[in-house]
Formats: sequence, C-alpha cells, structure tokens
Amino acid sequence: MKILREYVWDTLCQNKRFGVVIMTALFLMTSLMSCFCGLFYTMWTDAVVLEKWHNGNWHGELFDDTPGKALKQIKNYASVSDVLIKGDWETAKLPDASNDRRFYLIYRGANEEYWNSMPEKNSITEGRIPSSESEIVLSKQYFEDYPETQVGDTITLPVGQRTYNGQPCMDTELFHEEEQFEETGTKTYTIVGVMDATTSSAVPAYTGMTGLNEDTILPEDLLTVYLRFNPMRSTYRELPALAAAIGYEPDEYGEYTLRYNTGLLAVYGIIPPSEKGVLVYLSGQVIPLMFLLFSVLLTGVFVLVIHNAFVMSVNEKLKQLGTLAGVGASPKQIMKTVQLEALILNAIPLPLGIAAGWFLDLKLFQLINASNDLGREAPDIVVTFGLPAILPAVLLSLLTAWLSARIPAKKAARLLPVEILKQEGILRQKQKKRKKETKLWHFPGITGELAANAVKARSLSYQMAAISLCMSFLLLTIFQYMITIDEANETIFRTPPEESGHIFLSISDGRAPDMEAIGQLKAVTGITRALVQNSLPCAVWIDKTDVSDDIDTFLGGIDQIIAKKKYSPIKRDERYRIQSVVYGLEEDSFRDYCEKIGVSPQTYLADPSKALVYNYTKDPENSSRRNVLYRELLDIREGQEMTFTEKNMDEIEGDFEFTLTAGKLVEELPIDSMTTSNFTLIMIMPMEHVLKLGESCCERRRNSANVVNGVFWTESGGTLHADNTTAPINTGRTPGRSETFALPEDQTIRQVTKNMDKTLSGFYGSGDYFLSNLAEKEELKQNSQNVINMVITFLTVLLAVIGLSNVWASISGNLRQRRQEFAMLKSVGLSPRQLWKLLLLEGLTLGLKPLLYSLPVQITVLALLLNVTEISLPEYLPFAPYGVLIGYTILILLAITGAYAFGGMRLQRENIITMIKDDTL
Repeated sequence: MKILREYVWDTLCQNKRFGVVIMTALFLMTSLMSCFCGLFYTMWTDAVVLEKWHNGNWHGELFDDTPGKALKQIKNYASVSDVLIKGDWETAKLPDASNDRRFYLIYRGANEEYWNSMPEKNSITEGRIPSSESEIVLSKQYFEDYPETQVGDTITLPVGQRTYNGQPCMDTELFHEEEQFEETGTKTYTIVGVMDATTSSAVPAYTGMTGLNEDTILPEDLLTVYLRFNPMRSTYRELPALAAAIGYEPDEYGEYTLRYNTGLLAVYGIIPPSEKGVLVYLSGQVIPLMFLLFSVLLTGVFVLVIHNAFVMSVNEKLKQLGTLAGVGASPKQIMKTVQLEALILNAIPLPLGIAAGWFLDLKLFQLINASNDLGREAPDIVVTFGLPAILPAVLLSLLTAWLSARIPAKKAARLLPVEILKQEGILRQKQKKRKKETKLWHFPGITGELAANAVKARSLSYQMAAISLCMSFLLLTIFQYMITIDEANETIFRTPPEESGHIFLSISDGRAPDMEAIGQLKAVTGITRALVQNSLPCAVWIDKTDVSDDIDTFLGGIDQIIAKKKYSPIKRDERYRIQSVVYGLEEDSFRDYCEKIGVSPQTYLADPSKALVYNYTKDPENSSRRNVLYRELLDIREGQEMTFTEKNMDEIEGDFEFTLTAGKLVEELPIDSMTTSNFTLIMIMPMEHVLKLGESCCERRRNSANVVNGVFWTESGGTLHADNTTAPINTGRTPGRSETFALPEDQTIRQVTKNMDKTLSGFYGSGDYFLSNLAEKEELKQNSQNVINMVITFLTVLLAVIGLSNVWASISGNLRQRRQEFAMLKSVGLSPRQLWKLLLLEGLTLGLKPLLYSLPVQITVLALLLNVTEISLPEYLPFAPYGVLIGYTILILLAITGAYAFGGMRLQRENIITMIKDDTL
C-alpha cells in the first residue's frame, strides 16, 4: 500500500498538467457548491429575520384577554418555553391637550422577554427600550403635537378611569361626546424613547409603552400573552390545549380565540393542521426542497464535469496502472489509487473554493442590498456563512470528487493487465455486440461525413461533456421559464387598473365620514372617477327552503356545506345563519353604479329600507383559477322583505335587527374588490342609509359603518396590454380575452396622491387615514422581482461558465489524444482549409446534440409549469425567453467551435512526425 501511495504522489508531481486541470475543476465545483449552500442558508436565515422583524419571535398568542391569576399556570405548562407579556392598559389625562381629538395617554407595560422578542423595539427611532415601569416610550404623534417635549423629560400625569353615563369605559374604547374622567392618582414617568407608530383618533389618546415588573401583576389584571413552545412543532397542538386548561370558552365554530405566528412557523416548515394536502405541505418546505433539488442537480452536473477530467487523467496513465496490476496490485487497490488521487487533489481547492463561495455570496448580497433599499424596512441582508452552510458544501464537494473519480477507477480496476495494454492508452467500456450500422445525419460533403463519424466514434469520450452541457442548459432554461411564467401570470391574471383603480383610501377616526372632505377629494385635479363606500357586517337567519336550487344541485345542500367545517354558515334550531354585508355607496358613486346596471337610483335614495341584492357566491368546490363558477346563494325574489341582525358572531354584544326590502337582483358589483368570503349575501344601498343603520348598532358595528374606503382613478398616460381572465359574473369581461387598458404614468399617480393627502390633512389627523397607490405597489413588486432575477441570473451565469469550461477542457483533451489521427489525415493530403472545415463541422455537430437532447425535458417542464399556473401556450409565447435561449445557444456553439479552433491552431503548428510520436509511457 505504501508503494501505491508513493506512486500516487510521484504521478501527481510528474503529471502536473492534468493535476492542474482536475484541481481547477474541483475549485470551480467547490466554489459553486459553497456559494450555493451559503446562498440558500442566507435566504432561509433572512426569511427568519424578516418574520421576527415584522411580526416578532413568538409562536402562539392567547388572543382573548388573559387574567393575571392564570399566569402561573401558563408558565408552568410543560411545553411552554417562554412567556411574553403585555400588561393591563392604563389611562392618564392630558391636562392641556393641544389636539382636539386626543385627550388621554394610554399605555401598557411589557416584560423584558416581550421587548427582546417583539417588533416594537424596532419601531423606536430615538432613545432606548424602557427598563422599568417608571420609564415610557411614546408614539411620534405625541411629539408632533407637543414639540417642546424631548427624550429624557419627566412627566407627571393624573391617572384614572374613563366613564360614560356613569359606567366605566375600556381604555381603548372609542370617544363619547359626554364621557368623563375619574382621577385615582398621579404617576411620574421618564420619557426614554420615540416609537414610529401612529393610531387613529377614534380612540382619543396617544399611545405609549413602559417596562413591566411581573411581580406587580394582579390576579384581576387583563394581560395579552404570547408564547414560545418547545418543541416549536407542537404549537398547533399545545396552544388550544393550554387555552382549554386555563378556562377559555370555544366560539360557535368550536374554536378558541387564538392567534398563531403562521409566517414564522411556515419558515420552519410548520403548517396548520387544517391546511392538509401534499401541495400545502410542499409549499411550506419550499427552501429545503429547492436546496435538495439543486443539490442533486449540481452534484450530477459536477460529477459529469469532473469525471471527464479524471477519465483523461486515467487514460494518460492507463498503462502504468496496467503495470501495477501486473505486479500484484488488486482491483480494489487500483480503485483506491485513483480515489486517493482525487482526495489529495481536493485538499487545496476545498478551502480555497469555500472561501471563494463566501466571497461570491458577499458580493451578490451587496448588489442585492444596494438595489433593495426601496420597500425593505428591515436591516440589509447579512450573509450567514456558518457551519450549516460550510458543512453541506464540504460534504457535497467531497462526495462529488469521490463519485467523479470512482467511475473511471472502477472501469480501470475491472480490466485485466493484458486488456489494459491492448487499449492503446484509451479507457473504454467492454465491447458490446456490434449493432447494425445506421446512417448518421451529417452536414453535406465528405468533410461533414467525416465530422459526424468522428463525433460518433468518440461518443463515449464526449458523452460526459455533452451531458453536463445539457444539464447546465436545462437548469438555465428552467430558471428562465420560471421567471417568464411568473411574469405572464402577473400580466394575464391581473385586474386592469381601469377596474381596480389607481389610488386607494381608508378613513377611520371613529366618527361619521366628513362628506365635505370626500367632496373635495373628488374635485382634486387629475381625478377622473371615484368610488367611495362603507359597509356594515351583519347576518340573516333562514330556513332550509330559502336556500337556492344551485346550492342543492351543485354543492350538495346547505347541510353538506356546514359539515365541511370550512365555511361561515352554521345551523341552530333547524335554522341557518348566513353571513351578510350591507355596502353603502356615496351618492355620486351610487348613481354611477345604478347607471351602469340600468337601474333608476331615485327609488333607493328615497327609501332607506330598499337595497340592491347581489345573490351570488363563488363555488369553492368546483371553481378553478381559470374558470370561476358562481352559484345563486338564496332563493330571493324582488320585493321580498328580509330581516338582518348585527350579531353575525356570538361575540358581538349588540342584537339590533333591521328589515330590508330586496330591490333588483344584480349580477355585478360596483368593483371586484368588494367581493367577500364564500356564502355571503351582499346588499347595496346609499351610504347615508347604512350610516343611519349603524347608529342603532353596538359600538363595534357603529365604528365599522363609519370606516370609509375609496378607490380613485386618474388620467391615463399610456397603454398596457394584458390577457385578462375572470369570472363572467361581477366583472363583465370574457375569460382569456386579450385587452388593452389605459395605464396612467407613475408620476401622475404620485402627484395626485400628494394632492389628495394635502386635502385630507385639513380634515383629519395623522393615523386617521391611509393613502396608497398603484405606482407604489408596482414599484415594490418590481423591486422584489429584480432581487429574484438577480439571484437566478447569478446562478445561471455560474452554471453556464462551468458547463462551457468543461466542454472546452473535454474538446482540448480529446484533440490532444487524436493527434495521430489528424497526422494520418494530413499525410494523405488533408489541406489546412479542409482541416479547419472538419473541425468547424465537428464542433457544430457536437454543440447541437445536447441542445436537441434537452428539448423533451424542456417541453415536459414547461408543460408542467403552464398546467399548474393554468396558462395556455399561446398566452405564454409572448413572454417566452427567446433572447436568453438564442443567446446561450450561440454562446455554446461559439465556445465549442472556439475550443476546436484553439486546438486546431496547435495541430496546424505541429509536424506529422511529432504528432505520430506516442509519449504515453
């Protein structure tokens, strides 16, 4: 064995040329493996960071107020590892309120674990986290209205209880015109920070947070409790069990009022039990599955790439191996000799490749961070290149090198010494029975036939290079298909701006909407159309005979729907509760809508009990994305009186009932975004009538009716083509029909939005309204897509470079081994011009083969992707990556013909005598 080790070392020293080739291939392989592992690990850790930054590091929340007396039981619960607590609310009266809508300061404490784990700490723009109950951080709205206040100041305020009609109010309750404040004492706080947070003035207070000493929590205090479980995977099982243990009551659907940090749990591959199915499970394992898939593909590609280098190395010293076998070396020792060579050659490229991969990741994420400033509030992506990234890279690299060397080593070990010496320096597979010769396709002429025969005769030599090139080409095309199909999906299935709107508004200040403000908004220069609406959630109780025939025919009846436990209808005392929504349209919007559907608006404006009825629901069992089916929900006739109740859930305190008369049954809504959950009845009335109904409801429903949402359209500045596909009901568009719709310039949208904001600020304070627009949404979406494209382009470029370099090395090595063949052709009169033509045609023949071989796989993958996204081939063709595919094909042909040209120049320079000489041994 010692002799074999000495032979390996001596061979490496003498055969430096192939050693350098193999080490270069190993370095490229390790670099990409390292970069690949670091990339996926960084993507996963950044996903975790983003979830914790935006939503916090918690697993489940006891969403109902939890009494302080249950805290000990929660902490002692076996699977609970950490408890994050927000204490009871407290209210302080501001003696000299400078804002006529905010008279109080409401705040609550949070324990140390909460501050360390939740996103509130990220919202502190100035100062620090409070460390005790006497330190407080306040929202920026407080500093806007009290500019003289600074971080570090001390404030002493009267604390107590808000009351209304002699009854205590909740600290977070909406404002009452005649409410009072009962002082119970005073408290002094040191302001230690500013929070970037805004709240609606519906609650007439500024907000703040303090530290929390858990020892001061009283049994009657109402706490908000967030939990982390160990193991995390038990969250969906343990949280309901804990809720039951501390006395929570289930709702009418048998569920506890709980909340889960679904985003964080999903990043760790934990999905809700209710979301069953293979596709749902796979969606939660996207990053691990992608890592596994690309690990297999990259390992396969590099085994083929590096295997080719080892084949050339073994071919060079095949006679030496035969000599060793002749003097007693066993096949096992021959295999170990070649594998030992692979491990020794991998010793230097391995650490260098790991470092190079880390450097490539560093540069890649620097580019991503530089282009990702827009839309990312969290810190820049940090390359996390720890042991979870290095260890898989090392293992995959060693595995690839071992497999690459094992294939030619195993073939050489199987040959007898006499057989090896007969191979004349070329490692071949055992000769199979000669098949009947088939006529090969070739370029015209004797030179084209020679080129085709040369490629055919050396198909085994070129096989690995061709396969590796084919796989790298497949990876590149699959990446491109994914990008372009996503682009096609966004365009084909998007709702055009002329229907969805350009600017979006929400007003919520706890008061009835200011119609003067809405009127001025509609008059802002650039606004061409507006739809302003509010809504009142409610429910209607029906008998079984009131259900439509569609529900019985296509969905098995209302009882079957309830039995699935996925939808909102419930059954009690042989009656059925159907969720409903009464939408109120501002008068001009209501008139426009009535004109669109051909109904006179005057009847509905004059009669506060009459409403238009949208009696359709999506069929969730039989619809597809391409073909959305709508069914009639109830058996309703025009003129029928229906009784609604505000108590659409058991938790709603009010029980106000009102009767509406069904007007015309309409087949489309004012706008698609007004659609609701499945099996919900929609009534449409003028806004003033809905506000009047809301006045008689409980505070929660009244506040809901006072929330105003608006959609505004601006002047068009260009056109955009899209194939739009939606349902025939409520859209008015034909599925799959190509349309051209107007698209305003981003600058126009942004300027109109600024003007609207200026108008609104004269009527409402910060936090009472929210404006967004299509331009901002498109910019954020495009920015995210650019980051994805950058990563995919980075990977495909690396794969292309490695695939092409492997082909170059394979061609160069084969041309060196064929020097005697070319010497024979030159000796019988092959001219330099004919030699160049032969090499060119041979290169084209070799280059086109892997591209043609990859077509069936490309077609299969493309068909699967199109089938999943429900996009037809004609719809996809305008988005196909023609430029990339043609460009990479040309690049492959140029690389192959370039390798032949480089080898051809060397062949032209050598004389026939030198080429015939055999220096193998």
